[in-house]
Amino acid sequence: MNTSVKDVETFADINYNILNKILLAAGIIQCCFYNIQAQSAGARPAYTSEWGHLYRENGKNKEVLGIFSTEAPVYLLDSTQTQYKVQVSNGDIGFIDRQPLQKSMRGKKSAGEPLQYFYRGKEGYQCPHFYVQGSELRVRKGPTTESTATRKLALNELICIDYVPLYQDGWVYIGDHFHENPEYIQMKYLGTELTYDKILKDYLAAKGKNKEKELTQVGRLREIAWLEDKNLKQALLYWQESYSGIENPKIDIDFELLLADQLAKKPETEAYEKKLKALNMHFVWKETQLFDGKITDAQMKQLEMQKVKDIPNTPECGWEPQYFYRTSDMIVAFEEYKGKVSGSIYKISFNNGEAVILGNERMDSNYNEKDFVTRFGDLLSTRWISSPHEYYIQNGDAGLFIFTFKEGKLFSYECMYYC
Repeated sequence: MNTSVKDVETFADINYNILNKILLAAGIIQCCFYNIQAQSAGARPAYTSEWGHLYRENGKNKEVLGIFSTEAPVYLLDSTQTQYKVQVSNGDIGFIDRQPLQKSMRGKKSAGEPLQYFYRGKEGYQCPHFYVQGSELRVRKGPTTESTATRKLALNELICIDYVPLYQDGWVYIGDHFHENPEYIQMKYLGTELTYDKILKDYLAAKGKNKEKELTQVGRLREIAWLEDKNLKQALLYWQESYSGIENPKIDIDFELLLADQLAKKPETEAYEKKLKALNMHFVWKETQLFDGKITDAQMKQLEMQKVKDIPNTPECGWEPQYFYRTSDMIVAFEEYKGKVSGSIYKISFNNGEAVILGNERMDSNYNEKDFVTRFGDLLSTRWISSPHEYYIQNGDAGLFIFTFKEGKLFSYECMYYC
Protein backbone atom coordinates (compact mmCIF):
# COMPACT_ATOMS: atom_id res chain seq x y z
CA MET A 1 0.00 0.00 0.00
CA ASN A 2 1.36 3.39 -0.97
CA THR A 3 1.34 6.21 1.53
CA SER A 4 1.63 9.86 0.56
CA VAL A 5 3.54 12.43 2.53
CA LYS A 6 0.28 14.08 3.55
CA ASP A 7 -0.88 10.87 5.16
CA VAL A 8 2.15 10.55 7.34
CA GLU A 9 2.17 12.18 10.79
CA THR A 10 5.48 13.51 11.90
CA PHE A 11 6.79 12.81 15.36
CA ALA A 12 5.93 16.41 16.31
CA ASP A 13 2.37 15.97 15.01
CA ILE A 14 1.92 12.83 17.09
CA ASN A 15 3.17 14.59 20.20
CA TYR A 16 0.87 17.53 19.53
CA ASN A 17 -2.19 15.27 19.16
CA ILE A 18 -1.33 13.33 22.27
CA LEU A 19 -0.96 16.58 24.21
CA ASN A 20 -4.35 17.76 22.95
CA LYS A 21 -5.99 14.51 24.09
CA ILE A 22 -4.36 14.79 27.52
CA LEU A 23 -5.57 18.37 27.91
CA LEU A 24 -9.06 17.41 26.74
CA ALA A 25 -9.22 14.53 29.23
CA ALA A 26 -7.97 16.79 32.00
CA GLY A 27 -10.64 19.34 31.10
CA ILE A 28 -13.35 16.68 31.24
CA ILE A 29 -12.11 15.45 34.61
CA GLN A 30 -11.94 19.01 35.94
CA CYS A 31 -15.44 19.76 34.65
CA CYS A 32 -16.87 16.61 36.23
CA PHE A 33 -15.10 17.40 39.50
CA TYR A 34 -16.58 20.91 39.44
CA ASN A 35 -20.06 19.47 38.85
CA ILE A 36 -19.68 17.24 41.88
CA GLN A 37 -18.42 20.12 44.01
CA ALA A 38 -20.85 22.73 42.68
CA GLN A 39 -23.57 22.12 45.24
CA SER A 40 -21.48 20.93 48.16
CA ALA A 41 -22.72 22.10 51.55
CA GLY A 42 -22.25 25.83 51.97
CA ALA A 43 -21.25 26.53 48.35
CA ARG A 44 -22.20 30.05 47.24
CA PRO A 45 -24.11 30.28 43.95
CA ALA A 46 -24.51 33.16 41.51
CA TYR A 47 -27.99 34.52 40.75
CA THR A 48 -29.67 35.07 37.41
CA SER A 49 -30.84 38.56 36.53
CA GLU A 50 -33.60 37.31 34.18
CA TRP A 51 -35.87 34.26 34.05
CA GLY A 52 -35.23 31.77 31.27
CA HIS A 53 -34.97 28.17 30.06
CA LEU A 54 -32.43 25.49 30.90
CA TYR A 55 -31.45 23.60 27.75
CA ARG A 56 -30.09 20.08 27.73
CA GLU A 57 -27.35 20.92 25.18
CA ASN A 58 -25.41 23.93 23.96
CA GLY A 59 -26.88 25.87 21.06
CA LYS A 60 -30.22 27.16 19.83
CA ASN A 61 -33.49 25.20 19.53
CA LYS A 62 -32.28 22.47 21.89
CA GLU A 63 -34.42 20.37 24.22
CA VAL A 64 -35.70 22.34 27.21
CA LEU A 65 -35.09 20.71 30.62
CA GLY A 66 -36.82 23.32 32.73
CA ILE A 67 -37.48 26.96 33.45
CA PHE A 68 -35.88 29.12 36.13
CA SER A 69 -37.12 32.26 37.88
CA THR A 70 -35.53 35.67 38.17
CA GLU A 71 -32.71 35.54 40.72
CA ALA A 72 -32.54 31.76 40.63
CA PRO A 73 -29.35 30.41 42.21
CA VAL A 74 -27.05 28.75 39.66
CA TYR A 75 -23.58 27.22 39.85
CA LEU A 76 -21.46 28.26 36.86
CA LEU A 77 -19.64 25.33 35.26
CA ASP A 78 -18.52 26.65 31.85
CA SER A 79 -19.36 29.26 29.22
CA THR A 80 -19.50 29.88 25.47
CA GLN A 81 -19.94 33.14 23.57
CA THR A 82 -23.72 32.87 23.84
CA GLN A 83 -24.48 30.57 26.78
CA TYR A 84 -23.45 29.47 30.25
CA LYS A 85 -23.27 25.88 31.37
CA VAL A 86 -24.83 25.79 34.85
CA GLN A 87 -26.18 23.54 37.56
CA VAL A 88 -29.55 24.65 38.99
CA SER A 89 -30.92 24.10 42.48
CA ASN A 90 -32.36 20.60 41.94
CA GLY A 91 -29.10 19.32 40.42
CA ASP A 92 -30.06 19.53 36.72
CA ILE A 93 -27.14 20.54 34.48
CA GLY A 94 -27.65 22.36 31.20
CA PHE A 95 -27.20 25.60 29.30
CA ILE A 96 -28.80 29.02 29.76
CA ASP A 97 -28.54 32.10 27.55
CA ARG A 98 -25.83 34.48 28.72
CA GLN A 99 -27.01 37.24 31.04
CA PRO A 100 -25.53 39.25 33.91
CA LEU A 101 -25.06 36.97 36.93
CA GLN A 102 -25.35 38.61 40.33
CA LYS A 103 -23.44 37.95 43.53
CA SER A 104 -26.50 38.44 45.72
CA MET A 105 -30.31 38.44 45.63
CA ARG A 106 -32.05 41.80 45.43
CA GLY A 107 -35.70 40.80 45.56
CA LYS A 108 -36.43 41.65 41.93
CA LYS A 109 -38.23 39.95 39.06
CA SER A 110 -37.64 40.43 35.35
CA ALA A 111 -40.12 41.37 32.61
CA GLY A 112 -42.40 38.62 31.36
CA GLU A 113 -41.64 36.12 34.11
CA PRO A 114 -44.37 33.48 33.50
CA LEU A 115 -47.02 33.52 36.19
CA GLN A 116 -48.03 29.90 35.60
CA TYR A 117 -44.59 28.78 36.80
CA PHE A 118 -43.65 31.53 39.24
CA TYR A 119 -46.73 32.82 41.01
CA ARG A 120 -45.76 35.47 43.55
CA GLY A 121 -49.05 35.97 45.40
CA LYS A 122 -51.87 38.47 44.99
CA GLU A 123 -49.61 41.44 45.60
CA GLY A 124 -46.76 40.04 43.51
CA TYR A 125 -44.10 40.39 46.20
CA GLN A 126 -43.80 36.87 47.62
CA CYS A 127 -41.26 34.26 46.58
CA PRO A 128 -42.31 32.23 43.51
CA HIS A 129 -44.41 29.43 44.98
CA PHE A 130 -46.84 26.55 44.61
CA TYR A 131 -48.95 24.64 47.14
CA VAL A 132 -48.76 20.99 48.23
CA GLN A 133 -51.56 18.93 46.63
CA GLY A 134 -51.11 15.64 48.50
CA SER A 135 -51.55 14.63 52.13
CA GLU A 136 -48.38 13.95 54.14
CA LEU A 137 -46.07 14.45 51.16
CA ARG A 138 -42.65 12.98 51.90
CA VAL A 139 -39.63 15.27 51.67
CA ARG A 140 -36.41 13.46 50.69
CA LYS A 141 -32.69 14.09 51.09
CA GLY A 142 -32.03 13.51 47.40
CA PRO A 143 -33.99 13.78 44.13
CA THR A 144 -34.98 10.09 43.98
CA THR A 145 -37.79 8.05 45.53
CA GLU A 146 -35.13 5.76 47.04
CA SER A 147 -33.57 8.64 48.99
CA THR A 148 -34.20 8.92 52.74
CA ALA A 149 -37.41 10.71 53.77
CA THR A 150 -36.71 13.54 56.24
CA ARG A 151 -40.19 14.90 57.04
CA LYS A 152 -43.71 15.32 55.68
CA LEU A 153 -45.47 18.36 54.24
CA ALA A 154 -49.07 19.28 54.98
CA LEU A 155 -51.76 19.62 52.35
CA ASN A 156 -51.85 23.16 50.89
CA GLU A 157 -48.49 24.10 52.43
CA LEU A 158 -46.78 26.96 50.56
CA ILE A 159 -43.49 25.94 48.92
CA CYS A 160 -41.02 28.49 47.50
CA ILE A 161 -39.28 27.38 44.31
CA ASP A 162 -36.80 28.87 41.81
CA TYR A 163 -36.69 26.18 39.11
CA VAL A 164 -39.44 24.06 37.52
CA PRO A 165 -38.44 20.88 35.63
CA LEU A 166 -40.55 20.43 32.49
CA TYR A 167 -39.92 16.72 32.02
CA GLN A 168 -41.96 13.90 33.60
CA ASP A 169 -41.51 13.21 37.34
CA GLY A 170 -38.98 16.03 37.80
CA TRP A 171 -37.86 17.13 41.27
CA VAL A 172 -37.67 20.58 42.84
CA TYR A 173 -35.30 21.71 45.58
CA ILE A 174 -36.89 23.04 48.80
CA GLY A 175 -33.99 22.82 51.26
CA ASP A 176 -31.84 25.55 52.76
CA HIS A 177 -30.24 28.09 50.43
CA PHE A 178 -26.68 26.77 50.53
CA HIS A 179 -27.51 23.04 50.43
CA GLU A 180 -26.29 22.30 53.93
CA ASN A 181 -29.55 20.43 54.57
CA PRO A 182 -30.79 19.45 51.10
CA GLU A 183 -34.47 18.52 50.61
CA TYR A 184 -36.45 17.60 47.50
CA ILE A 185 -40.02 16.85 46.40
CA GLN A 186 -41.49 15.96 43.01
CA MET A 187 -43.01 18.83 41.06
CA LYS A 188 -46.11 16.82 40.14
CA TYR A 189 -47.35 17.09 43.75
CA LEU A 190 -47.45 20.90 43.64
CA GLY A 191 -50.19 23.11 42.23
CA THR A 192 -52.43 26.10 42.87
CA GLU A 193 -53.77 27.01 46.30
CA LEU A 194 -56.56 24.75 47.55
CA THR A 195 -59.74 25.82 49.33
CA TYR A 196 -62.36 23.91 51.24
CA ASP A 197 -65.03 24.79 48.65
CA LYS A 198 -62.87 23.54 45.76
CA ILE A 199 -62.15 20.20 47.44
CA LEU A 200 -65.80 19.86 48.50
CA LYS A 201 -66.84 20.31 44.86
CA ASP A 202 -64.40 17.57 43.76
CA TYR A 203 -65.58 15.29 46.57
CA LEU A 204 -69.28 15.66 45.75
CA ALA A 205 -68.54 15.03 42.07
CA ALA A 206 -66.89 11.69 42.94
CA LYS A 207 -69.23 10.63 45.74
CA GLY A 208 -71.18 7.47 44.91
CA LYS A 209 -69.56 7.23 41.48
CA ASN A 210 -65.90 6.38 42.01
CA LYS A 211 -65.06 5.00 45.48
CA GLU A 212 -61.30 5.44 45.15
CA LYS A 213 -61.61 9.10 44.14
CA GLU A 214 -64.31 9.64 46.76
CA LEU A 215 -62.03 8.41 49.58
CA THR A 216 -59.11 10.47 48.26
CA GLN A 217 -61.17 13.64 48.13
CA VAL A 218 -62.85 13.14 51.50
CA GLY A 219 -59.41 12.62 53.04
CA ARG A 220 -58.29 15.94 51.58
CA LEU A 221 -61.56 17.52 52.72
CA ARG A 222 -60.96 16.41 56.33
CA GLU A 223 -57.40 17.66 56.23
CA ILE A 224 -58.18 21.11 54.76
CA ALA A 225 -60.99 21.56 57.31
CA TRP A 226 -58.56 20.93 60.18
CA LEU A 227 -55.98 23.26 58.62
CA GLU A 228 -58.44 26.10 58.02
CA ASP A 229 -60.24 25.46 61.33
CA LYS A 230 -63.67 25.86 59.74
CA ASN A 231 -66.35 23.59 58.23
CA LEU A 232 -64.81 20.94 60.49
CA LYS A 233 -67.97 19.17 61.63
CA GLN A 234 -69.30 18.91 58.05
CA ALA A 235 -66.00 17.51 56.71
CA LEU A 236 -65.73 14.92 59.49
CA LEU A 237 -69.33 13.76 58.94
CA TYR A 238 -68.66 13.37 55.22
CA TRP A 239 -65.53 11.35 56.11
CA GLN A 240 -67.54 9.14 58.47
CA GLU A 241 -70.19 8.59 55.79
CA SER A 242 -67.73 7.75 52.99
CA TYR A 243 -65.71 5.38 55.20
CA SER A 244 -68.78 3.58 56.54
CA GLY A 245 -67.90 -0.14 56.61
CA ILE A 246 -64.25 0.57 55.72
CA GLU A 247 -61.59 0.29 58.42
CA ASN A 248 -59.02 3.07 58.69
CA PRO A 249 -56.77 2.47 61.72
CA LYS A 250 -55.04 5.85 61.33
CA ILE A 251 -58.14 7.91 62.12
CA ASP A 252 -60.46 7.72 65.14
CA ILE A 253 -63.33 9.68 63.62
CA ASP A 254 -65.53 9.47 66.72
CA PHE A 255 -62.79 11.09 68.80
CA GLU A 256 -62.23 13.79 66.15
CA LEU A 257 -65.97 14.54 66.11
CA LEU A 258 -65.92 14.89 69.93
CA LEU A 259 -62.91 17.21 69.70
CA ALA A 260 -64.57 19.30 66.97
CA ASP A 261 -67.70 19.71 69.09
CA GLN A 262 -65.66 20.86 72.10
CA LEU A 263 -63.47 23.26 70.12
CA ALA A 264 -66.60 24.92 68.73
CA LYS A 265 -67.62 25.92 72.29
CA LYS A 266 -64.65 28.26 72.88
CA PRO A 267 -65.81 31.39 74.77
CA GLU A 268 -64.91 35.00 73.96
CA THR A 269 -61.57 36.32 75.22
CA GLU A 270 -62.76 37.85 78.49
CA ALA A 271 -64.82 34.79 79.49
CA TYR A 272 -61.95 32.52 78.40
CA GLU A 273 -59.44 34.28 80.66
CA LYS A 274 -61.85 34.30 83.58
CA LYS A 275 -62.51 30.57 83.27
CA LEU A 276 -58.82 29.70 82.99
CA LYS A 277 -57.97 31.79 86.05
CA ALA A 278 -60.69 30.06 88.07
CA LEU A 279 -59.09 26.67 87.33
CA ASN A 280 -56.06 27.76 89.42
CA MET A 281 -53.56 25.71 87.42
CA HIS A 282 -50.55 24.47 89.42
CA PHE A 283 -48.27 21.46 89.73
CA VAL A 284 -47.65 18.83 92.37
CA TRP A 285 -44.52 16.76 92.83
CA LYS A 286 -43.50 14.85 95.95
CA GLU A 287 -46.58 16.36 97.65
CA THR A 288 -45.19 19.89 97.08
CA GLN A 289 -47.46 22.38 95.32
CA LEU A 290 -45.70 24.52 92.72
CA PHE A 291 -47.40 27.68 91.42
CA ASP A 292 -46.00 29.48 88.36
CA GLY A 293 -44.35 32.76 89.32
CA LYS A 294 -44.15 31.79 92.99
CA ILE A 295 -41.65 28.92 92.98
CA THR A 296 -38.62 29.58 95.23
CA ASP A 297 -35.03 28.38 95.38
CA ALA A 298 -35.80 26.85 98.76
CA GLN A 299 -38.48 24.62 97.22
CA MET A 300 -36.04 23.47 94.52
CA LYS A 301 -33.41 22.54 97.09
CA GLN A 302 -36.03 20.74 99.19
CA LEU A 303 -37.01 18.71 96.10
CA GLU A 304 -33.30 17.98 95.43
CA MET A 305 -33.36 19.53 91.97
CA GLN A 306 -30.08 20.42 90.27
CA LYS A 307 -29.32 24.09 89.55
CA VAL A 308 -27.99 24.87 86.03
CA LYS A 309 -27.28 28.12 84.21
CA ASP A 310 -28.46 27.27 80.70
CA ILE A 311 -30.87 24.85 79.02
CA PRO A 312 -30.36 24.15 75.29
CA ASN A 313 -33.01 25.39 72.82
CA THR A 314 -34.84 27.71 75.20
CA PRO A 315 -36.99 30.36 73.48
CA GLU A 316 -35.88 33.94 73.08
CA CYS A 317 -38.23 36.85 72.26
CA GLY A 318 -37.47 38.60 75.56
CA TRP A 319 -37.95 35.52 77.77
CA GLU A 320 -34.41 34.88 78.98
CA PRO A 321 -34.32 33.06 82.33
CA GLN A 322 -31.36 33.76 84.60
CA TYR A 323 -30.99 30.12 85.56
CA PHE A 324 -32.83 26.79 85.83
CA TYR A 325 -33.39 23.87 88.15
CA ARG A 326 -33.92 20.45 86.65
CA THR A 327 -34.46 16.73 87.16
CA SER A 328 -34.67 14.06 84.48
CA ASP A 329 -38.39 14.87 84.04
CA MET A 330 -38.82 18.53 85.03
CA ILE A 331 -37.32 21.93 84.21
CA VAL A 332 -38.09 25.05 86.28
CA ALA A 333 -36.97 28.41 84.89
CA PHE A 334 -36.15 31.36 87.14
CA GLU A 335 -36.39 34.93 85.89
CA GLU A 336 -36.62 38.45 87.28
CA TYR A 337 -39.81 40.47 87.02
CA LYS A 338 -40.15 43.90 88.62
CA GLY A 339 -37.13 43.22 90.79
CA LYS A 340 -38.34 39.85 92.07
CA VAL A 341 -36.80 36.54 91.00
CA SER A 342 -39.19 33.58 90.88
CA GLY A 343 -39.61 30.30 89.05
CA SER A 344 -42.12 28.82 86.62
CA ILE A 345 -42.53 25.29 85.31
CA TYR A 346 -40.98 25.19 81.84
CA LYS A 347 -41.26 21.47 80.96
CA ILE A 348 -42.52 18.25 82.52
CA SER A 349 -42.45 14.65 81.37
CA PHE A 350 -45.01 12.74 83.44
CA ASN A 351 -43.03 9.68 84.49
CA ASN A 352 -42.44 9.78 88.24
CA GLY A 353 -45.62 10.99 89.91
CA GLU A 354 -45.54 14.55 88.57
CA ALA A 355 -49.04 16.04 88.20
CA VAL A 356 -50.73 19.18 86.95
CA ILE A 357 -53.92 20.38 88.66
CA LEU A 358 -56.66 22.10 86.64
CA GLY A 359 -59.75 22.84 88.71
CA ASN A 360 -60.77 19.55 90.30
CA GLU A 361 -58.77 17.45 87.84
CA ARG A 362 -55.48 15.90 88.92
CA MET A 363 -53.63 15.01 85.71
CA ASP A 364 -50.67 12.63 85.79
CA SER A 365 -49.25 9.92 83.52
CA ASN A 366 -52.48 7.91 83.86
CA TYR A 367 -54.77 10.78 82.87
CA ASN A 368 -57.00 9.96 79.88
CA GLU A 369 -56.96 12.09 76.73
CA LYS A 370 -60.69 11.75 76.12
CA ASP A 371 -61.41 13.04 79.65
CA PHE A 372 -59.10 16.01 78.98
CA VAL A 373 -60.91 16.93 75.76
CA THR A 374 -64.34 16.47 77.35
CA ARG A 375 -63.45 18.56 80.42
CA PHE A 376 -61.31 21.33 78.89
CA GLY A 377 -62.09 21.21 75.15
CA ASP A 378 -63.61 24.71 75.10
CA LEU A 379 -60.22 26.12 76.18
CA LEU A 380 -58.17 24.19 73.64
CA SER A 381 -56.76 24.75 70.20
CA THR A 382 -54.72 22.27 68.15
CA ARG A 383 -52.74 21.84 64.94
CA TRP A 384 -54.26 18.40 64.57
CA ILE A 385 -52.86 17.44 61.17
CA SER A 386 -49.23 18.39 61.83
CA SER A 387 -49.24 17.66 65.59
CA PRO A 388 -52.08 15.30 66.53
CA HIS A 389 -52.76 14.79 70.25
CA GLU A 390 -50.98 18.05 71.08
CA TYR A 391 -53.21 20.71 72.65
CA TYR A 392 -52.73 24.40 73.44
CA ILE A 393 -54.26 26.58 76.15
CA GLN A 394 -53.75 30.30 75.62
CA ASN A 395 -51.61 31.98 78.30
CA GLY A 396 -52.32 35.68 77.98
CA ASP A 397 -51.31 37.58 74.83
CA ALA A 398 -47.95 35.95 74.20
CA GLY A 399 -47.86 32.45 75.59
CA LEU A 400 -49.20 28.92 75.39
CA PHE A 401 -49.52 25.95 77.72
CA ILE A 402 -48.87 22.83 75.64
CA PHE A 403 -50.21 19.39 76.68
CA THR A 404 -49.16 16.30 74.71
CA PHE A 405 -50.76 12.85 74.95
CA LYS A 406 -49.36 9.53 73.76
CA GLU A 407 -51.38 6.33 73.46
CA GLY A 408 -54.30 8.11 75.13
CA LYS A 409 -52.40 9.19 78.27
CA LEU A 410 -50.84 12.50 79.36
CA PHE A 411 -47.20 12.50 78.29
CA SER A 412 -45.75 16.00 78.68
CA TYR A 413 -46.35 19.67 79.47
CA GLU A 414 -44.47 22.69 78.19
CA CYS A 415 -44.95 26.45 78.32
CA MET A 416 -44.01 28.58 75.31
CA TYR A 417 -43.71 32.29 74.67
CA TYR A 418 -43.68 33.72 71.17
CA CYS A 419 -42.98 37.03 69.47
